[in-house]
Amino acid sequence: MPKTTAGTNPDQAVLGRRSVSTGSALLILGIGGCVALVLIDRLTTFEISIAMLAAGLLQISHALAAHRRGWPLFTLAGALLYVGAALAILFQPLVEMKWIELLLVGSLATAGISRLVTAARLNSRLRGWEALSGFTTLGVAAVIEAGLPEMSLWPLAFVIALDLVVEGAALANIGWAIRGTGER
Repeated sequence: MPKTTAGTNPDQAVLGRRSVSTGSALLILGIGGCVALVLIDRLTTFEISIAMLAAGLLQISHALAAHRRGWPLFTLAGALLYVGAALAILFQPLVEMKWIELLLVGSLATAGISRLVTAARLNSRLRGWEALSGFTTLGVAAVIEAGLPEMSLWPLAFVIALDLVVEGAALANIGWAIRGTGER
């Protein structure tokens, strides 16, 4: 395989840059969601669904890039379900709440399992953040499935924003580590 001037595989360098970019964008979306929750008493369904839709599209982009480099296709399925959940929330008046809950739980559970599988494949230095991301996402899915937020907007937005923050930090951590291997 060809090597870059830094001595890394070009595909790894691209994946590293994309992971940092995607992770940073998800982190910003999650932090923005948390700030909005603190500053604004009531969020609209539109704002939450648009943030989820943007995060889902970023997840699809990253999943496609990662799949080309050997990551499981399961990651793409979780991202597609996440976009479906975002669209269901956007069109909430037209969709029964049980379907929205099913899509959210399904997409989050799929993403959580995918992150745990990915964490198992990473070296021990990177495994922690990705495993934390997987457990956080599975926890959010379990909370929603248990009906604890009662599908009310504020708690639901909070758990989704929390998930985005942890996922963004995990992806950025992996991307920085991939980029760092080429600088030695």
